[in-house]
Amino acid sequence: MPYRDIRQFIARLDAAGELLEIDAEVDPHEELGAICRKVLDEGGPALLFNNVKGYRYPVFTNMLGTKDRIALAMDVPLEQVGETFLGRSRSRPWPQPRLVTQARCKEVVIPDAELCLEDLVPPAVNNPGDGGAFINYGLVVMKDPDSGRRNMGIYRLQLRPGNRTGIWSSPTSHAGTIRAKNDLRGQPTEVAVAIGGDPLLYMASQVQGLNLGDDELELASALRGEPVELVRCDTVDLEVPADAEIVLEGRILPGVREAEGPYGEYPGYYGPVGEQPVIQFHHATRRTSPVYVHTYIGVPPSDTHALGQMMGEAGLTAKLRNDVAPTVKEVYCALDMHTVVVSLKKTYEEQAKHVIYALWATRSAKTVIVVDDDIDPRNQEEVYWAIANRSHAPRDVLMGDGFGTIGPAIDKYGDGIASKLGIDATAPLKGYPAMSRPRPEMAARVRERWAELTASKKTKLRRGGRG
Repeated sequence: MPYRDIRQFIARLDAAGELLEIDAEVDPHEELGAICRKVLDEGGPALLFNNVKGYRYPVFTNMLGTKDRIALAMDVPLEQVGETFLGRSRSRPWPQPRLVTQARCKEVVIPDAELCLEDLVPPAVNNPGDGGAFINYGLVVMKDPDSGRRNMGIYRLQLRPGNRTGIWSSPTSHAGTIRAKNDLRGQPTEVAVAIGGDPLLYMASQVQGLNLGDDELELASALRGEPVELVRCDTVDLEVPADAEIVLEGRILPGVREAEGPYGEYPGYYGPVGEQPVIQFHHATRRTSPVYVHTYIGVPPSDTHALGQMMGEAGLTAKLRNDVAPTVKEVYCALDMHTVVVSLKKTYEEQAKHVIYALWATRSAKTVIVVDDDIDPRNQEEVYWAIANRSHAPRDVLMGDGFGTIGPAIDKYGDGIASKLGIDATAPLKGYPAMSRPRPEMAARVRERWAELTASKKTKLRRGGRG
């Protein structure tokens, strides 16, 4: 059964030994982030802070910081996460969410005159160089003004006075595209930010390879095996998960830009201060005693990296098999979130390069390596061997400039240009030397005799030299 809300997931984590409750007072300015960092580095549990200084509600962090917790979110064994995702998401159309009229997220209604974001959001500053407190794990819901289709993603929102926040979203993201469409019309972009909910909502929001118009709330319904319950917002034409903990309603102001940042992002470096759009919030609802969901972001590992890795692998596998190469065997996304290795059974000579070009078109993939289907993309020594023996640099190493991504490397030489790298480490379909390895029949014979061959418990020593 899927989780109804974040509280059911917290209870499941507790029962599985994957939750640490901290009752001692914790300062949200750096100390909370430092605790998260320590636990992430040690592969530790999710954290529930019950006594955050200056804040009256519990704060839940490190929710999906390990593969084991992602498997618990999907309620499947770890080794089945990827195939389960592909199986549940393969059939289109995805199930429609169910619209309800009564919702836990509306137990308390806060109109504009009474709204104070500082009452709802802890003043959490993860790292010492951050430019202030951020809402960094809210599910941001918008609608495409052309199609009316919903979009849901996670974007950082820097707190400002007057119930305003910045919003950082890449121009190539779906949120950036929707905002740009509205800016061209001179109209605001309606926004709802849902904090907390079934962890599969967070997973669906981070799947790579989706097209604008693919509704992540429909995808979440497919992953859950039953519809997500949604409720209409009070003041904007949007729907949000009915069992969210907190919902903020507002509008991105057209043409307005304010300084945003710096912020410690997932590459492990601070993003610079830049002029970014602004959200004016004017309404909120919440549960009577909400649980606030927060994440720590920095060098891997973290929630962002674990989730980005597993949802990247699942989403890119589906995209490549559907659009480019049905014979893709496996996709591995490194924790850095920009390196992708694809194992492919080639059916024509240039197919590996077409896979590279398709992944370059995504925002996240920066370095793409394609290997044959006899190579394990998760085994770096096998990948290195394939590069050494199956690639010819002048023809098989590809580079391109002018792509959208983030990270300090784009300004390494002061030009702000993002470059991408591709390596075709696949053997040609014809004319390559045969590999030196045992015949399959002999390998099978050895496997059959293995118990017999290893039955002796004695250690036999061979004497060296002449005797």
